[in-house]
Amino acid sequence: MVVSLGAALLGLLVGALLIRIGGADPLTAAATVLDAGFSCRPDRCDLLNTLALLPPLGLCALAGVVVLRSGMFSIGQEGQYAVGGLAAGWVGYAVPLPGVTHLLGAILAAVLAGALWALVPALLKVRFGVNELICSIVFNNIAILLVSYMISFPMRADRSSQPFTPRIERSAQLPVFDTASKVGVAVLVVLAATVAVWFLLFRTTWGYEQRMTGEAPAFGLHSGMAAGRAAVRAMLLSGGIAGLAGAVQVLGVNYRVVDGFADGTGFNGLTAALLGGLSPVGALVAAFAFAGISTGAVNGLQVQLGIPSELGGTVFAVMIVLVALRPPVLRRWQEHRRRTKADPAPPTRQAADAEPVAAHDPTGR
Repeated sequence: MVVSLGAALLGLLVGALLIRIGGADPLTAAATVLDAGFSCRPDRCDLLNTLALLPPLGLCALAGVVVLRSGMFSIGQEGQYAVGGLAAGWVGYAVPLPGVTHLLGAILAAVLAGALWALVPALLKVRFGVNELICSIVFNNIAILLVSYMISFPMRADRSSQPFTPRIERSAQLPVFDTASKVGVAVLVVLAATVAVWFLLFRTTWGYEQRMTGEAPAFGLHSGMAAGRAAVRAMLLSGGIAGLAGAVQVLGVNYRVVDGFADGTGFNGLTAALLGGLSPVGALVAAFAFAGISTGAVNGLQVQLGIPSELGGTVFAVMIVLVALRPPVLRRWQEHRRRTKADPAPPTRQAADAEPVAAHDPTGR
């Protein structure tokens, strides 16, 4: 946690340097970002916009925590998010279901779509040793192209300039507390998912197997744990959570599937998972900070100060690089401490000079 906080502070310092190079005052820019992303006043509450951005980002962060904890370096959350949103939108407008079952059916379809999209890379990794990083990147591209095709042709609502599907039925929409910002039940969903992921990873046998598979593979192997089964289970669960993220975006914000709605939320969620130290609670906190800074970068830096909003992404990129340095730095520090404890202290100069005299003293004194 100290390393993550240090990385965040250093990233902010780099952002301050870039702002200074751009000719603006870093303190003014920081205050503007915080005000535009986290403030709430009677006439305007920007915090609600941040909370509206949190659910899909936080769920993608939890998906990253689950899969990375298992030792599978999969970055397929973006594709799983896209197909999950597509499945939820299709059920929302094309499948007539009574009452609350319509909403639950759309959510279930999104979870299943995301899990099935993650299953193929998992099986390729476990059965044939295919690199999951490369495979998940390829599947991201396939998913985005597939979703774009489906929205542009078979599921297209009209011939407008930007393709989108028909509007989902009201029975399939997530309830909202504030219609302007679209803050609603989705916030409760991400909080419940955080508790569930924490309980699974740290209070169940399945979670223990997944963590040991990733953190101590030799121990897991000699303990008789099924590493392949744990990896596939982690990929399925991660894909399902990422698909749920797509569902809350479509069912709670857009109310239809719009071409290009998968705008990097999966990758940003993975960033939040890394910044949160692969902890469910830490990932949620990092996702909240990411959402607030992203909102503040657009409404504050870009609109009020004329500074490009991409600066917020640059700051987080620097944080990720610094967090990635944690394992080798900690490993070298631990090796240094181990060598220091193992090597005896060098003899003092007086003791070194006295030894030959004592060895040749005939009296033995």
